[in-house]
Amino acid sequence: MRKKLGLFILIFMIFPFSAVMAQTNTQGLRIGVIDIKRVINTSKYGQEVMEKLQKKYEELQGKLEVKTKELEALKDEIEKKGQLWSQEMIEKKQNEYQKKLRELKALQEDAQFEMQEYERKLLDPVFKELEVVIKDFVEKEKFDLILEKTQPGIYYASPRIDLSPVIVELFNKHYEEKLTSKKETPKKEEPKKK
Repeated sequence: MRKKLGLFILIFMIFPFSAVMAQTNTQGLRIGVIDIKRVINTSKYGQEVMEKLQKKYEELQGKLEVKTKELEALKDEIEKKGQLWSQEMIEKKQNEYQKKLRELKALQEDAQFEMQEYERKLLDPVFKELEVVIKDFVEKEKFDLILEKTQPGIYYASPRIDLSPVIVELFNKHYEEKLTSKKETPKKEEPKKK
C-alpha cells in the first residue's frame, strides 16, 4: 500500500512539471499534414502519370482477356464434346488446357511485374519533384514537422493543418515552370557534314 501511495505522489508531483515542459516546448511549433495520395491524384503531373498508368493497365488487361477467352473456349469445347471423344483425345485436350492455364498464370505474373516496374518508373520522378516542392515550402514557411496524413497512428488531423491543397497548388506551379523551361531550352543543332 505504501509503495502505491508513494508512486501516486511521485506521479502527481511529476505530471504538472512535465505538462509545463511540454507546453513550453510546443509554443511556436508548426505542424502540418499532407495527404500524398491526394496531392498526386489532383496535381497536373500526377494526373498525367495516372493516365499513362491506366493506359498501360488496360493494354496488359486486354492481353490477359484474350488468353482468358481462349482458355474458356477450350474448357467449353472439352465439356461439350468430351463425351464424343476417345480417352486419348480427352487427355490431349485436358493437357492442352492445363498448359494454357499455366501460360495464363505466367502471363498474369509477368503483367503484374511489368505494371509494378512501370509504376515505379513513372512515379519515382513525381515523388522526387514533390519532395523538392515540400522541402522548399517547409523551409520557406518554417514548419517544424510534416506528417503523412494517411499513415497509421494519425487518427485525426484538423483541416487547418492539412497542407495538401497548398502543396497541390505549389506542385502544379513547379510542374508548369519545369515544362516551360524544357520548351524554352533550345536543342543543340548538330554540325552539318560536308
